[in-house]
Amino acid sequence: MVTRQIRLSTLEQMQKRLKEFIGRKINIVLFNRTVLLGELKRADDTSLTFANMRLESFTLSLKDINEVYLDFKE
Repeated sequence: MVTRQIRLSTLEQMQKRLKEFIGRKINIVLFNRTVLLGELKRADDTSLTFANMRLESFTLSLKDINEVYLDFKE
């Protein structure tokens, strides 16, 4: 089994592909180097909502996000 990683590092990539990953665990890297891990709940062209490991929901503007990445097994 191979582990692959998808990285979305531009605003255009995030706007185009984030909706594909709703319900999956993602890593979010903010511009201040903070890394967040959680399940993607909702995504649109300006923001995303995710639940962290404590099931607390957060909404972030895509403009505050440097990169989104996720790992998956094939």
